[in-house]
Amino acid sequence: MNSVILQNYADVKKTPSSMQELGDVFIESLPTHISKLKIPARSITEEFRSVSTPAQIDHVEQLQGVMHDVLCHPITQEAQTHAEDAFEAFLEKEKTDSSVLSFFNGWNETHRTTSLVSAKVIMRLSADAVHISQEDQSSYHIVLAHMHEVTKDDFGLGQNGHDGMYKYMASAFGASAWVDDQYKVKACDEFSEFLYETGVSAHKSAMNSHEHRQSLVDAMMVSVASELWNGREYNYLSQFIKKKLLSVEPSLSTDTKALRNAKGYVLGHSGEVENRHGLHALAAAQNFSRYARVNFDMDRLKNIMINYNKRVGKAFFSLRNVLTDQEIPHRCKPHRFAAIYPEYSETNHRQ
Repeated sequence: MNSVILQNYADVKKTPSSMQELGDVFIESLPTHISKLKIPARSITEEFRSVSTPAQIDHVEQLQGVMHDVLCHPITQEAQTHAEDAFEAFLEKEKTDSSVLSFFNGWNETHRTTSLVSAKVIMRLSADAVHISQEDQSSYHIVLAHMHEVTKDDFGLGQNGHDGMYKYMASAFGASAWVDDQYKVKACDEFSEFLYETGVSAHKSAMNSHEHRQSLVDAMMVSVASELWNGREYNYLSQFIKKKLLSVEPSLSTDTKALRNAKGYVLGHSGEVENRHGLHALAAAQNFSRYARVNFDMDRLKNIMINYNKRVGKAFFSLRNVLTDQEIPHRCKPHRFAAIYPEYSETNHRQ
């Protein structure tokens, strides 16, 4: 879905889409998304431009089944509920207090896959590139090109003005102090530590060892899990961010540029941006598996994605508790969004 459409989605349908529903839509359209996935063309000289390279992703139908199983797994269901509960608690905050600062600190830690995993994969692949045989160089370069597509937006090589997005948003909420160590959330720091360990796993092992090659495939699979989770998460929050910002700072309604900057972090990651990153990571993992003669194990992908969702769900559970300062189980909390959308009930939230 287009991020602009999602931004106004709640006003059009009167009821927001859940992360589950957003995931269902993406998975149903997976063959179409994959058919459109390409490594972009590149200007070689002023007169010559290369052609784009279609992504090679195999076993699409099986991948659809794996992604559906992951999305419908109880662990994923619980993790998504924790995330939605955390965002609901954030949206219901009328003032920016220390819990909101902790939310911004912890939430940021859940979005470090690009620097802690994907970028480290690129660094490791780049360091090994000089040792790749001439006959394998073409396929190896395809892997690097796909990983570039995974990371380019987050590193400011794809979207103009990406740097500073989080700062603009936090500032609009009066939460610029979120960077202070006193606002750290243990579970979120533990999650980013998991990401770091994934990125550096077996990086000193022999380049052609199974351990080394499998660690790179696993890291790419974590990148897939992260980007696809992020696609649901950002598209979910994009339905509410404008209304929330205007409720906190009404003056933004007359300052188009400031409002665009404030909501830019969420909307800049919504639409198909994160899902496309995830598919490029998937293409990289499959291409690397072919090059390295490592089995691309669908069950392994499924388990890695579920494990990622379990860990990120734990982080969001802590964020929700920080914001609410209570330990009430989410199942005892009826009528999500009742205060924001009175006509919205649990019956049409998740079937």
